[in-house]
Parts: sequence; C-alpha cells; structure tokens
Amino acid sequence: MLATAFDGLDDLVYIADLETYDLLYANRACRQCFHIQDGTGRKCYEVLQGLDQPCDFCTNQKLREFGRWAWSCFNPLLQRHFDLYDSVIDFQGRKARLEIAYDITDHVAEKRLILHGDIEQLIAHCARLLNDDGGNMHTLLNMTLEEIGRFLEADRCYIFEIHGGTASNTHEWCRSGVSSQLKNLQHVPQAAYARWLGPLHSGSSVFLPDVEDIARISPVEYAYLKPQGVKSLLVEPLNVSGELFGFLGVDNPAPHRVQETRITLASISKFMGSTIERFRLINTLAHHSHHDALTGLGNRHLFRQELEALSGPGAAILLLEVNGLKKINETYGMQYGDELLARIGDMLGKLAETGRAFRLNGGEFAVLWTSIDQAAFADTQQRLESFFSGILGFSAAVGGYWMGAADRPGQAHTRAEKQMYRQKQDYYRIQGGSRYRAEMDDMLRLAQPGTLEQMLDDGKVITYWQPKYSLKDGRLCGAEALVRLRHGSEVLAPGQFMPLLESLHRTYLLDYFVFEEACRFLRHRLDDARSVVPVSSNFSRNTFVMPDFLDRLEAIRRRYDIPLALLQVEITETVDAADQAVFQDMARKLHAHGFCLVIDDFGVAHANLATLAEVDFSVLKLDKRLIDSLESNPRLLKILEMLILTSHSLRINTVAEGVERPEQLAILSGMGCHEVQGFLFSRPLPLEEFRKKLDAAVPPRCDIVRGSGTSPCGCRS
Repeated sequence: MLATAFDGLDDLVYIADLETYDLLYANRACRQCFHIQDGTGRKCYEVLQGLDQPCDFCTNQKLREFGRWAWSCFNPLLQRHFDLYDSVIDFQGRKARLEIAYDITDHVAEKRLILHGDIEQLIAHCARLLNDDGGNMHTLLNMTLEEIGRFLEADRCYIFEIHGGTASNTHEWCRSGVSSQLKNLQHVPQAAYARWLGPLHSGSSVFLPDVEDIARISPVEYAYLKPQGVKSLLVEPLNVSGELFGFLGVDNPAPHRVQETRITLASISKFMGSTIERFRLINTLAHHSHHDALTGLGNRHLFRQELEALSGPGAAILLLEVNGLKKINETYGMQYGDELLARIGDMLGKLAETGRAFRLNGGEFAVLWTSIDQAAFADTQQRLESFFSGILGFSAAVGGYWMGAADRPGQAHTRAEKQMYRQKQDYYRIQGGSRYRAEMDDMLRLAQPGTLEQMLDDGKVITYWQPKYSLKDGRLCGAEALVRLRHGSEVLAPGQFMPLLESLHRTYLLDYFVFEEACRFLRHRLDDARSVVPVSSNFSRNTFVMPDFLDRLEAIRRRYDIPLALLQVEITETVDAADQAVFQDMARKLHAHGFCLVIDDFGVAHANLATLAEVDFSVLKLDKRLIDSLESNPRLLKILEMLILTSHSLRINTVAEGVERPEQLAILSGMGCHEVQGFLFSRPLPLEEFRKKLDAAVPPRCDIVRGSGTSPCGCRS
C-alpha cells in the first residue's frame, strides 16, 4: 500500500523506527538517490547521512513531544538543501518517524539572487504559512493567496485544479470591490486554457500582458477572460507528485509589480504544490489507518470509534461472519477467498442501504446505523439473513440489535454477538463432521466473553506433551507442548475448539498459556536438577504477528529464568500472505534475540520453498501428510530427500511428524532426517506421564542447565 502511495513521488520519503532508528521503508526516489539496494536492518543515520551514530540534529525527541515537526537541512551526501516534514505514525505495529523531504536547492539559489528584501520577506512569510502543520489546508492556501494578492496590488489571486479535460477554480482571493468568480469558473473546458498547457507541463509560466492581444488568436480563451475584467494575468504551474496538478494565477497585478509577480509566483507555487502533496499523503495515511485495504470499508479501529458514538433510540448494529472461511480458502485458494470477501463487502454496503458497513477481520463484517426505524431494521436484518443463507454458495451467521433509549453501545454489541453466535451454532450442528459434533454445541460458549478466561482459571485448559526422538541415537531429545480442554469426563483435542477460537481471534490466550506452562515445567526440572530437553510451543499466525509478541514471550521467559536454548517457537507458515512482511519481520526479531523458530506443517497448503530463503528459522517440521505416503510415492521420496539435503546445507534441523511405521523410520533415517515424533514412539502424554518418561530416558543436560550451551537446533542459551 505504501509503495502505491509513495513510489510515484519525486520527493524523498522514508520511515524509520522511532526507538531503534531501523530504516523500515524508503520510496523509489529515496532508494535511487541514496543507492539503497536493501536498507532493511540498517540505521537511517547510516544510510541517509553516512554516520555511525544518531544525528545530533535528530528530531525524534521533538516528535515524541509534539507528534510533528517541520525543519530544513543540507544533506552532505547529496549536496542538496531540503525542507523536511516529520510526523509520528504507527507502522507494522511500531512507532515510527515518517519523513517527507522536499528538495529546495533551486529555491535557495534563487533566493540568494533576490535583491528586494520585501519580496524575500513575503516568500518567507508565505512559506511559514504553508508549512503550518496545525492548520487546515484550505485555510492556509486562502491566507497565502491574500498575502500574494495584496503584495502585488492585484485584483484576484487564485488556484485552479485540472481534472481530465476541465479545470475548476478551487481557491480565490479578491480585492475589495472585485466580484468573486469562484462559482462561475467550475469545469472550465480545456479549450479556454489549451494554449497554456504546453508551458505549464514544461514548468514555465504563462504571462499575458494585455488580454486584448488574444482576442483574434484564441477567441474561446478571450471569451472567458474578458467578462471577468481581466486585463493582464500571470499563471505558474502547480505540480503535485511530479505531475501537473493545476495552476496558481494572479489577475491585473500593478504594472510596477510585474517583475516581482514573476519571482513571487514562481517561488510560492513550489511551496503550494508541496503543501497540497503533504496534505494528500497525510490524508492517505489517515484513510489507510481507518479502512480495510481489501474491501475499502471501515476497519475495526473505525468501527470501535463509531460504535462508541452510537446512542438510542433508533441506532442499530448488525454483525455478520462468513461460515467456514478457512475451508473456502483451503479448497479454492486465498485469491478466491479475497475476491469473495470483496464481493461481500460490496453487497453488504448496498443491502444495508442507510447503514455504514465495516470489515472487522477475516470474514467478520458489521453495519452501524445512527438512526433507523425499528421495523425497517428488522426488515433489513431479515433480508440479509435470507441473502447470506447459502444461495450464493456460502453462508454467514447474522446477528443484530436495535437500540432503545436506555441501551448502551457495548450492551448492543454483546447482544448482537450472542444472536450471531446462535446462528453459527446452528451452522456447525448441521455441518457435523470432524470439526464439530452435534453434542459439542456447549463448546460454542467459548464465543461468549469471559468463558475462555474462566476455563483457564478453573484448570480446564491443560497441556499434553508429544516426545521427539533423535534418529542419530534414538534418545528422547525434545518435546512439543500441546493444548487440550477438559469437557466433563472428556479431554478434547484442538480440532474440536481451535477453529472457533481462531475465527474469534482468541487463540492468543491459549498460546501464551501453553508457553508459560512449558516455562513452568522447565523451571521445576532445573530447580530439581533433573534432565531437561528443549520444548516447543505452538503459536497461531494471529498471535505471532502481534506487535508485542516478542516482548510478551521474553517477559514470561525472564519470569521463570529459562535459557533460550530450551525454548522453541512453533508457527505454521500456511496462512494468508497479506501480513507476510510482518511475519518475516517478527521471525527476524526472534532469531536475532536467540529464540529457536520452528516452521510447522511444512509441505502443505501455502507453505513453499521461498520460506527457506525468506524466513529466519532453525527447525523445519515435515507434515504428517507427507510422511504418510513415503513408502508408496517415489516422487515424494526424491522431493523429501532434496528438502532434507537443502536443510542440512542451510544448517536447519528437520523433524518428521506423524511417524507410525518402522518402514517410514528407516526411510527417514536413510535420508538424514534429524528428529521424529509420532505414534511409533509415543502418543501425546499427560504431564505426569511425560515427566516419568523423561526421567527414565534422558540424562541431565549440564550444558543447557548452566545456560551456556546451545540447543539441538543451534539456538543460543
């Protein structure tokens, strides 16, 4: 999205982390000027100033205080002067500095040639006006036009914007007694200014010292200028993002001010173009921070803001969630799923009529009404339920609530959610299958606020432990901590509750719980001087890309004082590529910090060989579906052999999941696979059973216990 917004600009744009100075993004112009091939991971002061430490003129502290800052500087690497506009933004979950640099070298040189102090003061004053970040763009432009018009003793000073084949007067100042032309000069046909376009596109001004001279040359142009009382005029091009945006003009300047008019407009038009461009970019960023890129609808952040502003009676909320979106993506592909969501967003906006639609996340949508008749809302909800009942090849759960005088936004949202979850419950009861069973309807209470937290407090969330074994010597060399739920007398596997929690984006509670249980288990073993092995914990994609993911892991690890070599972070690289950059960035951070990153389920869905080159990880887990076909698929044998060999060369450990037969074990051993797990060795075990197996199987690992060694995957302790 940033590449689309900024790469077309001639001005330099970059984004750097406010705390670490890491260069996070540079637009095309910036990359070309500073010869940046791959600036990621390097410091902004190193790339942009050639320094080995932060610049002594860095604006970060001012940005922390004020949020925005405007200043000027001379860059020694480029030997150019720049006006700089800095602001604090959220970028990939980090506080960052957005800097836009406008090249003013030519202006500085021109300024040195200006002999009249009053012109210099005017230009400086107008530049300060236009650079006022706290002002409204339209107000700033109008104030600047007034300053120019009064100084040049002109009748009118104005801005025209060109759109396609017409131009429209958007800003105007008129001397007292001169009639405004703003309303009359909208959508002026190109024929009226066609002669000006050549010079304006080339960056030159257009000067008409006497309008009567063009009566025969350009009658259409004359017909527009004469009725306005224009006797002479000068216009300068306004360029935005390297393209002709429009023009700045002045009518009937005082004859003794003609020379000053040329200098003044030429200088100030550049500042005006930069001001318009700056406000455009700020508006673009603001739009993207409040809107979903796929559908163009408002996002969750904007939804929350507008939800809090609702008040009854007459306001209403409707929630909708696509059923089985994950299965749709797996069956038809992510592109189909994205196209489907875009269509749903479009249909929802049309069907909701007076309501405002939002895409909250994944297949979750919402509509808000600030005022709607209760009967009309009920009719709209019924139409939406019918429309999304499956006639389009998919279905969605719908819930709504119309607010009375005493209702509050939070209450209305909760009631709409409950109604939607009841429909989702009906959907999964009808679907049956392995994901949910009819008798598992009770588990859908997990969707209700507070239920999962209560289960954690009540000890109904537990861990099971899957041992891993070394193919080199057959020893128990690691374990994977898995989550289970107690439901009455049953212990439920993740397939019976995780899909629902994933759709609700609540898996992070279980992810961090399992990681902490792994740390707690290891701490007890270390304190008792018992044998330990590295333990891996699974994390959902949604948890992994949270901005504070590493901070939360490290806080838990430090609380239990566990060596990094004993902890492995396991993530499935099979999800939507929309946040791939965030995924890779977090992987790099974990790797640099010393955590061992494990890619799970490799070889299925969207996981691909590019992962080997793009993501910093230490362990590759081969999916059970690959292992199942080992003995019967010669082509698969060749692929796995190549994959394991490549992993060896990259110093990546390989682990085979789901090993159930001795023949599979023999093949994997011959290929050089490092570790295996599966029913041939052990099923996932309750904690006490795993503890006993570990006591009997593995001698103490003194190097890791002391915190001075490395784990089998090569991570630091």
